[in-house]
Amino acid sequence: MIHRRTWLVAAIGTLAWPRRGGADDIEDKRLENRLELWANFAKRTRNLLVRLTTTRETSLLREPLVVTGTLVFGPSAAGSPRLVLRDDGLGGSTTILDERGMRIVPNRADAPATIVDGDRVPGAAWLGARLRAAFAPGEGEALVADSRTVVPRGGHRLDLLPLRDSAARKLVRSVSLHFDAVTGAIVEILIAEVQGDRVRLQLADHRQNVPDADIAAAMAEVDALAAGRRE
Repeated sequence: MIHRRTWLVAAIGTLAWPRRGGADDIEDKRLENRLELWANFAKRTRNLLVRLTTTRETSLLREPLVVTGTLVFGPSAAGSPRLVLRDDGLGGSTTILDERGMRIVPNRADAPATIVDGDRVPGAAWLGARLRAAFAPGEGEALVADSRTVVPRGGHRLDLLPLRDSAARKLVRSVSLHFDAVTGAIVEILIAEVQGDRVRLQLADHRQNVPDADIAAAMAEVDALAAGRRE
């Protein structure tokens, strides 16, 4: 009987890169190890609250822009996985990733929200799907879907890249996930954009499976923030 994870990694290897004999076997094993480390934490996640530090590096700014906030993962009102990245303070914004796609809502009540149409911006759709899957329970199928995978030597990192023929490559070059070596929790996400900008999400103080009421309250606050907002 073939173990499900063994079958998954073999399938990923077939789709992600040409076969090269023994070299591919090594790549497959390294990918399997990364997915097992990731699943150590993700498979137990019903919901998640994390302190977040976001750093954007861009040629348009003299210095990196650094903001603190909170990452919330849990079910939306419709029951599907929702990921929320919320900056602290009225000067920041709240990014909502759910079944509706990507919405960016300024924390100030008098500012309009932005809906990113995944059909018009495939890179945003690809990125949103990767970020939601990064925190959702599973064996890794959704995490590596529509992606090429690179497993760097050393460290505990997995790089996800859009497929070579994907329109997402016009926006996103790669998403790098860094894992805690013991728990498998994601401690950093580095998003490299095509024009050279980089967004670094540093995660700390992971609170996994808090009372459902706490997540429901956080999601209700997000819904209230977005409700009735001009787009």
